[in-house]
Amino acid sequence: MTRKLYYEDPYMKEARAKVLEVKDNALLLDQTIFYPTGGGQPHDTGWINGVEVLDVYKDEGGNVWHVVAEPEKFRAGDEVELKIDWERRYRLMRIHSAMHLLEHVLNEVLPGKWELYGSGMSPEKGRYDIVYPENVNQYKEKIIELFNRYVDEGGEMKIWWEGETRYTQIRDFEVIPCGGTHVRDIREIGHIKKLKRSSLGRGKQRLEIWLE
Repeated sequence: MTRKLYYEDPYMKEARAKVLEVKDNALLLDQTIFYPTGGGQPHDTGWINGVEVLDVYKDEGGNVWHVVAEPEKFRAGDEVELKIDWERRYRLMRIHSAMHLLEHVLNEVLPGKWELYGSGMSPEKGRYDIVYPENVNQYKEKIIELFNRYVDEGGEMKIWWEGETRYTQIRDFEVIPCGGTHVRDIREIGHIKKLKRSSLGRGKQRLEIWLE
């Protein structure tokens, strides 16, 4: 199974690895810093020996495959240099961590229970689709104020494994199973710049956030 360096140190920007197999347009490496699509988080992009990485995915056996623009440049046994697009990865780390913090803030601010039925993220924004009977717009200022206050206070994002399941927790807030990459301290998230609410019908609402 591929050694997943992105879990050992999500701040690692470059590394070396060995090509184990070339299949069609994808490379299997002995270890990688490239995060594969999963857990709601998009895959990393970057370069292997200067060749662009177009996609990264994990197979059923837990191996990580790297789809590259020029697979003909690689052979099994090659020693290669990995470099991720760090600016993109770090934005995703901040957004992913922000979504965990937002979940806690919604639990504090919204009266009664709400239900999450969809989510997504990109380097630009994060999205929650929720079921809640009231229009969340009336609580928007409270949500932003509390979120930003928590960011200013800071707090560790704790990460640990229990068997095959990986968990995260901000401060003493909710424990959330998650396989994504996160910042070390929520100060790194930054403030919410914009929160947009839109109706999806039948009590369903979409909340999107952009960070400063």
